[in-house]
Amino acid sequence: MMDYEEIIKLSPFVLNHLITLKETHDYYLNKFIDNETEISYSQYYMFMLLYFDPGVNQSDIAKACFMNRSGVSRAFSDFEKKGLIERKINPNNKREYITTLTEKGIKTAKLLEEKEIEWDNMICEELNLSRGDLLKLLSKVSMKSLSFNRENF
Repeated sequence: MMDYEEIIKLSPFVLNHLITLKETHDYYLNKFIDNETEISYSQYYMFMLLYFDPGVNQSDIAKACFMNRSGVSRAFSDFEKKGLIERKINPNNKREYITTLTEKGIKTAKLLEEKEIEWDNMICEELNLSRGDLLKLLSKVSMKSLSFNRENF
């Protein structure tokens, strides 16, 4: 019987390698989320979107995270209770909130960003690529995949 490492080395499919990267990334990051933050891993991407795009609304976050708006709303209520975000009604659209990270939220996001960059750099060392070059390459193949699906399905 082959061990996991041998299966990965011999895999002829890109997806197997991508899944391995995702799973090992999640395992790594989850250690910091569980031990050093007040968010759950399921809330991670929503939370970080608020950090990287402070003006993003709940509908856009739901789309980006493949969630429904009510799930985002529940997570935001949780973030608010924990002092990670502040929500104010948008004066231009009374049905929408303007959501911003608090000082505590920014501190949490910076810690997680630091851990993300640390993991990315570890991957880049193996490839002899800069993090920026790897991100460009991954963006290119991701956009190709999206384009392929839109054109064919």
